[in-house]
Amino acid sequence: MEPTSTPDLRLLPFDRAAALVARLGFVLVHDERVGEAGASAGSHLIVALRDRPTLAHFDPERMTWYVTSGGKGQVVEFHRSRALPERMEVAWGPVRIFDRLEVQNTFCTFGGVLRAAQDDPQTTLVVLDSPAPILRWSGHSQDVDPLAPEVAAFFARLLVPIDFTPGAEARIASLSPTALYAAFIADLRARYQGSRELRETNLGLSEWLAHEAHRLETTRPADWEAGRQMVLGLELAAAPI
Repeated sequence: MEPTSTPDLRLLPFDRAAALVARLGFVLVHDERVGEAGASAGSHLIVALRDRPTLAHFDPERMTWYVTSGGKGQVVEFHRSRALPERMEVAWGPVRIFDRLEVQNTFCTFGGVLRAAQDDPQTTLVVLDSPAPILRWSGHSQDVDPLAPEVAAFFARLLVPIDFTPGAEARIASLSPTALYAAFIADLRARYQGSRELRETNLGLSEWLAHEAHRLETTRPADWEAGRQMVLGLELAAAPI
């Protein structure tokens, strides 16, 4: 199955995106509601692929991300010399941008929509919009978001049922980005609820998880339940959820 639609997706206007990277190679911006753990309700990764490096910030020349085709994940690579559809569904996983020296910055996404436009004859503007957080994972020109290691670990754990459980990859791919994010929150909250040591040593994160779980359960009940059922069905949870 292919990813479900994302009715809660907010597309960042291209003129706004262009203004944000006028002097930068890339920038990650979040919608207004941002939690204490650094995760927002929605995020937008903006990348400017230019003919010539500016040497002013980071100068991306190519990008990679994952898409889902026939229930399977595939890597897509894009640079300015390749044609890109105006709109492409991006799957969960890492998004990487590389400069001419193969230095990279990496982000974690739960999925979203990627769009590209010619900002000027020398610049291709690429925007990834997601209704779920996009997190800075690692890189040359950015810090790491506090929640990114937990998201990366969750994604790594998803590879186990993908490798050994028939139909698992298609089931995960069928979730909307918000539902997959809900699965992550449900799983991480369960681990914290099951460990007094985790709660006491990470009190801020524990409280934020409870708040975020409540927000998703009350404002996105269908996504919350879909994510929760995926965690249960694939036996990912280390504690009751």
